[in-house]
Amino acid sequence: MRTTSPEEMFHLKSIVKNFKKYSIFSHLWLRNSDVMKNILLLFFGLIYNMLPAQEINHRIADEGKSLYNIVVDKDADSATFFAANELQDYLYRITGAAVKITNKPDKRLKSFFVGSEWFTLKSQFGKLKLLSSDGFCIFSESGNFYLAGNNSTGNVYAVYALLQDYAGCFWFGNGEQYIPVNTTFSLPEIIHFTQPDFAFRHPHFPDKENPEFYLPARTQPMDDWGMFVHTFHKLMPPDIYFDKNPEYYSLVNGKRIRDGQLCLSNQSVIDLLSENLSKEMAAKPECKYWSVSQNDCINYCECDHCQVLYDKYGSISGAYVSMANQIARQFPDKHISTLAYQFTRSAPTAIVPDSNVNIMFCSIECNRSQPLETDLRSRDFVKDMKDWAALTQNIFMWDYVVQFKTYTCPFPNFEVLQKNIQFFHKHGVPMMFQQGSGGSWSDFSEYKQALISRLLWDVNLDEPSFRQRFFNAYYGAAAPIMLEYFSRIQHEMEVRAHERGLDIYGYPIMYSDWFLKPALMHEYKVLMDNAEAQVAGDPISLTRVLRQRCSFDFAFLDIALNLNDPVLSFYRTTNGVKEINPEMAVLLDRFVENCEKTGILSIDENGYSPAQYRAQALNIAAMAIKPNKAAGKSITSLTTYSPLYNVGGEKALTDGLFGGQHFRLNWLGYQGNDMELLIDFGSIEKFSKVEANFFLDLVSWIFLPLEIIIEVSDEGQAFTQVYREKIPEPVRNFGQKPVHFSFDFQETNARYLKMTAISHKTCPDWHRGANQPAWIFIDELVVE
Repeated sequence: MRTTSPEEMFHLKSIVKNFKKYSIFSHLWLRNSDVMKNILLLFFGLIYNMLPAQEINHRIADEGKSLYNIVVDKDADSATFFAANELQDYLYRITGAAVKITNKPDKRLKSFFVGSEWFTLKSQFGKLKLLSSDGFCIFSESGNFYLAGNNSTGNVYAVYALLQDYAGCFWFGNGEQYIPVNTTFSLPEIIHFTQPDFAFRHPHFPDKENPEFYLPARTQPMDDWGMFVHTFHKLMPPDIYFDKNPEYYSLVNGKRIRDGQLCLSNQSVIDLLSENLSKEMAAKPECKYWSVSQNDCINYCECDHCQVLYDKYGSISGAYVSMANQIARQFPDKHISTLAYQFTRSAPTAIVPDSNVNIMFCSIECNRSQPLETDLRSRDFVKDMKDWAALTQNIFMWDYVVQFKTYTCPFPNFEVLQKNIQFFHKHGVPMMFQQGSGGSWSDFSEYKQALISRLLWDVNLDEPSFRQRFFNAYYGAAAPIMLEYFSRIQHEMEVRAHERGLDIYGYPIMYSDWFLKPALMHEYKVLMDNAEAQVAGDPISLTRVLRQRCSFDFAFLDIALNLNDPVLSFYRTTNGVKEINPEMAVLLDRFVENCEKTGILSIDENGYSPAQYRAQALNIAAMAIKPNKAAGKSITSLTTYSPLYNVGGEKALTDGLFGGQHFRLNWLGYQGNDMELLIDFGSIEKFSKVEANFFLDLVSWIFLPLEIIIEVSDEGQAFTQVYREKIPEPVRNFGQKPVHFSFDFQETNARYLKMTAISHKTCPDWHRGANQPAWIFIDELVVE
């Protein structure tokens, strides 16, 4: 931090005084002009940085004795007293000296003055009111330090900023902190005026609602929201309204459906939304933001009247803005938020959101390997951002920064975080919601939530410097190795970032020919082993290294399990027999143990636990090592599989690789037709069982087969049925999972085996995709 001598300080005060005296701008206009506020702050910074440096340090304590006290106005509010108590507590932890809190200065001691009350007497560089509501300043005069904001929260921010930026403290979340001990702690001369680049700042990670993290991080919880996203079904539950008034709901493919959106051309729908919203508001009158927004699906209304609105406004979103405007006018003291998400992401052209209509703009489809503004794959998104920014500045940006299907997988998107946040700031977005892993741990989430928090305050943060300081404080003696691992995997991603994408619904296997190549995984493993050894005698740092190692170990295991590569395989062959590699079995147990030890409860957004993953992995391995008469045999699909999910075609069904927890991972998909497979063993074989996994994911229109038929033949022309079974309908829920089937029949001898899975063909009437093509997914055939 830049320091000045007393003579330089006097000179600077004279400049500022004359600037204020002779400015042609009125003080009132300055207070109400964000542009002029920024100009004035920039002016102060330029003048300050022009002055020559001279180090002046003020010792706060000396070997257990405090040389300062803390001064708070006796009528200060509870938040300001909290700020003073935090300063007292952490100064004691740093120095070992007890710092007294008083309501008036002690002439024998220097002081920390907390709260704006003292600034009216010691005005220095313009008015504190030049800063935005969350802004604050820290400055020194004659050895005293003044810490205050425009409100009591700003007072708290000022105290934590002093402790973080000048004393070297860190708050990591999860109750973890780094407090350096220094019995002769000193502070330099300080002139620090700062305000956030975004008015609302929320990194959605485990400590999102924890004041022990969000107050030092200067972020905010979601307590100003009465209802939050995807609220159509909450405000107009189909269980209550659909049977009597199906016209309230979307017409899709000529049919009203209960599991879709609302018919927004129906005025009764608007009226009922407003009526039910008013009841919700009455229960939470303190809340300012209320979401009236589409459900988390497509299925928008296709009726003629809605189509007129879409055409009138140049976009489907126009009908949703019109709805929000009508409701917002009934609640002028509230903000009505609606989504610009998926089918409503494009801005309308013939309607403008009212001033109290909040647009929640979402980046769910975007690639994360390159910055949005320079990634050619994100051109449409960038255009949509600019179009919305031209219509309104009341935008809530919902940006996605983790990998949802595998939280515990390396996801090196760190180089794009700052550039994307700068892009949103450039286009005037005032509210930032960074969609992290919610209440779950994810890859480098401690650093990611800390970094994002700082970037939301200052988009031009010196990220490399912050990273170095964070890693040193968090990983202790293992910091250099963890930084090397972090940088290496980031670099390997960037080598092909222009041609490959980071997908928030990705899996380790998707990156196994990129930054998670088997050869690289062995190199990363050496780094992780070294980091672990480096802090073996430091339980706190070891726990942190082990927690981050869980992300690497998961990827190591999952790639070994799902890739036929001798460099990294879950299996080995002993005396011609395929078996589980004992080292992999040990690593799998260690992964689960370390997850439990370090507090990792789930590995994806659906709460899939490490123990469940181990059970799945062992089930897959047990299937994979079974003697399989179909392995490597000729297989033909007699019906057409989808090119969207072909996983290499029908050969994937006899390659020894089984499907994972998502239909994009080693699953072959059939859309709108039956699955009919023919295996040629090459000669007569004896068998009595067929095993297969089918995938179930009703949200994605993936159903289990209605029926399974197995037939055999010696010559491949005339077939004899040996097995037939109707598959019971599963429970109608929104989970996704592989479902294992074993079909046993009387032992038979044949060269050819044909298996047919009868499909729904189209989604049933009760489903949101009614009358649309239904899917079947299968991963592997095992014949015994």
